[in-house]
Amino acid sequence: MTVWGAWPAKEGFAYVSDESGRPQPWFQTWAGERRMFPVDGAVTRLAWRPDESRLLVVVDVTGVQDYRLAELDPVTGELEWLAAEPGVRREIGVPYSSASQPYSPDGRLLAYATSARDVTCLDVYVRDLTTGASRMVLQGDDRYLPICFSPDSRYLLVLKFHQNTDQDLFACDLSTGRTLHLTPHEGPAKYQPGGWTEDGIYLCTTEGRDFLGVALLVPGRPLQWIATPDTDVENVMVGPQVVWAVPEDQRTLLCTSETTVELPGFASQPFGYDGFVPRFAGDRLLAQVGAGDRAVEFFLVDPVSGDLEQLTDFSAELPDDLVAPETVWFTGADGLEISGLLYRPRSTAGSVPAVLTIHGGPEWAALPVHDPVIQRMVRAGMAVLAPNVRGSTGRGLAYQRLIYRDWGRGDLADFEAAARFLRSLDWVDGDRLGVHGMSYGGFAALSCLTRLPDHWRAGVAICGPVDLEADVRALPPTWSRRVVEWIGDVDNPADLARLRAASPLTHAADIQAPLLLAHAEGDATVVIGGTEQLYRTLTELGKTVRFIRLSRGHLPDDRDERDELDAAVVQWFCDYLKP
Repeated sequence: MTVWGAWPAKEGFAYVSDESGRPQPWFQTWAGERRMFPVDGAVTRLAWRPDESRLLVVVDVTGVQDYRLAELDPVTGELEWLAAEPGVRREIGVPYSSASQPYSPDGRLLAYATSARDVTCLDVYVRDLTTGASRMVLQGDDRYLPICFSPDSRYLLVLKFHQNTDQDLFACDLSTGRTLHLTPHEGPAKYQPGGWTEDGIYLCTTEGRDFLGVALLVPGRPLQWIATPDTDVENVMVGPQVVWAVPEDQRTLLCTSETTVELPGFASQPFGYDGFVPRFAGDRLLAQVGAGDRAVEFFLVDPVSGDLEQLTDFSAELPDDLVAPETVWFTGADGLEISGLLYRPRSTAGSVPAVLTIHGGPEWAALPVHDPVIQRMVRAGMAVLAPNVRGSTGRGLAYQRLIYRDWGRGDLADFEAAARFLRSLDWVDGDRLGVHGMSYGGFAALSCLTRLPDHWRAGVAICGPVDLEADVRALPPTWSRRVVEWIGDVDNPADLARLRAASPLTHAADIQAPLLLAHAEGDATVVIGGTEQLYRTLTELGKTVRFIRLSRGHLPDDRDERDELDAAVVQWFCDYLKP
């Protein structure tokens, strides 16, 4: 079972879980009683009205990310759709989960972004919850996302989300209609708001820095820095105290100006992706805490005393032989220091096979949280290395931007360094290596199999880009304004030649290892056509290949389908990484 996010209320907290088979909203009282509210589709985010009379749900009904908005009555379970026209993408704050709040403090307004006017942009709207009327407050020339309102409900804070490494903040005056640019800057910079108080806007930013630090932004004044450690501060939370989250190996530290509390696991991702952001529930923080060898659980944390109260016991459903990863470091070909999570089987009598599993994104990270497919591979006697190669988050702005316009080049050298690291371990059989990935990780796995073929005995690629030119042309329209800087310009001959040279489809004939492919028909992020072409090509070449067609979406959101896919992945490696 997977859970995403925790939204506290007076009587308990709401969260998203796939316990029923698909991501749905759940509510748990502080006493531990739980209830699910069935919604047609996969729920991605939740948010309470200030008076807690309604729970906003963001729903992917079709699997193609045309998110729709509805309000749920937590007493009756009845659902009222607010914005449900098909073919339109809507967002409340940054995608997935974040510390943003789409409702105004006075409870009158709801802010959201929509692609209805122009499919390549997100415009910002405010809906009057009394009349039901909506009005545009910012017309976008890129992706603009509402974050939160000022304490007096007059201003709306909006984030321009150009790149994962380049953002801007604006304040929309809802009385005059004017928009104020709050963060003019040169070059890329991150701005990740945590809350707007009477003092100003608390945020994490890289303005003038490589790492995210905590600062207070008061319009018209220079930033007032609060915390500037030599690591990324991933979130700042505002309540009775100002608290910020700092990673320390596989744990999260919650810091104030006077105290530091160590949580029993990983609890914070930039922008709260996957729900990993603590939220104030009174004077305590409700935190979603994970670890490699146990389920994600919810805790109440006192940021002053450090007292912890565990609210859930989802780990009771998991096997008792899960393995915690070790954090390892190795050096890439150009001297780049690369970290990774290394899982070692409990029994290593003789040397064991190993699988390199590469995260998606590519601006993401290998997280120290329970991963069912990794644990299945480890239980089957395989080592697993999940590296954070160039482009990964958590290592500063410069490290993250190393992947820009360099897909299939510098990262490929990092994958080779990872393979050599595995071969250097005396308990790993270096002649029995596999490679696995999903989304960008699928592209990475295919890059390894096509361009570093001598390292691998088997591979798995799930919904991965195969032909970079075709995939760039088919990316979601709202990504079109970032793709040239991020991947390349398909209308530029030099860029096009580079993309074709880096595309796995170009080198399909060089694949030696048996390959398992999986992809969904309705994938709106990476279209299925490239995977189908690769499968046909490999079949005609007489290669060992299998193709699993998934039902919907970029990543499987049906729990049973995902379990079946995980089982197929593990069986593939068991079959082809034999001694």
